[in-house]
Amino acid sequence: MQPENNELQVIQQDFNRALQEIDALKKQNVAALGDGEVFVKRVNGGQIRSVKGTVTLRQLNGEIATIQGKTMTTAKGFNTLNQIAGLSIITPESLTLPDGQIVVNPYPVIDPESGTISKVWVKKTAIGYSPTGNLVITSSTLLYDIKAYFIQDVMKKVQYNQGSGRVCMEQMLTEDEKQNSIFLKIEGPLGIAANIQHPEVLKAIDTFINKKQFAERNAQSICERLVMSKHPALASAAYVTKQGDVARVPVVGYVHDFNREELLDIADKAERGEEIEVGNQKAEVIEAVAEATEADFIADADDEEIAQSVHPEVIRAEDVPNGTDYVEEFIEREVAPPENVFQMERGGF
Repeated sequence: MQPENNELQVIQQDFNRALQEIDALKKQNVAALGDGEVFVKRVNGGQIRSVKGTVTLRQLNGEIATIQGKTMTTAKGFNTLNQIAGLSIITPESLTLPDGQIVVNPYPVIDPESGTISKVWVKKTAIGYSPTGNLVITSSTLLYDIKAYFIQDVMKKVQYNQGSGRVCMEQMLTEDEKQNSIFLKIEGPLGIAANIQHPEVLKAIDTFINKKQFAERNAQSICERLVMSKHPALASAAYVTKQGDVARVPVVGYVHDFNREELLDIADKAERGEEIEVGNQKAEVIEAVAEATEADFIADADDEEIAQSVHPEVIRAEDVPNGTDYVEEFIEREVAPPENVFQMERGGF
């Protein structure tokens, strides 16, 4: 009988300890929720709710994209992660160009000959808390240079498709090339003579036209991804490890009580370079200026742009030039219904 009494005592002790832990959690305003916890961190007499969870990003939803062997989180993916991180994205009314000129935001640069957009400048600001509970403001200014991407795209066509053109000096152009080619300058007299009759070059031109049409929309998406990727709350999610067609990303987010006017005031102070202090706590400001890369152009293409330029709704594998490392997700890409951001495991959301 003695062993049984000892077992009962152990069970009773475990039960009492569990009750004490639950009581302690209640006092701390901590509640178990899914794979993480929701808890309240008291700051200067106030409360900031914090959410922690694991978010599943899916390739078929366009939330991740594998380019040149690396899996990056797209603008869609960052928007999914931000459902937990809780960053507020602000678009300032104006931005300052590198030459000091203050212009409207976003600012399209128009090609005088065609009257179409050749570049877009855009600025975004993200306001939110880091995983340690510190207020951080990130500000990113992006140059979306459509012509630069067009030159890169044409260069790939010339590299991998015989008869599509060549790299040469402008003075080396033959009479036939002058009649049937477009010369795209790279630097000084060096450039690409692209045969405008070649199917692959025509595809590049078609892509160029689509990029112009969706320039402002794509530029803003890329800039939003950039500004979120610079914020400590989501910085670790810029590149992820893919398992199958998904990536699991841990996220910690804080729910603040700023209203729209307060957010705009914080963004304005950050723009002016003023010190920002909230609740006797100084905020950290992180600024970045970048140019959209080839990976950005491919990974964050607008859905309408993809639908308009792909027939019939997929890019055939045989259409990808040999030796070109294109985005895996854009080859026979299916559209899957969005799922809840948390995993449906172990009683999760």
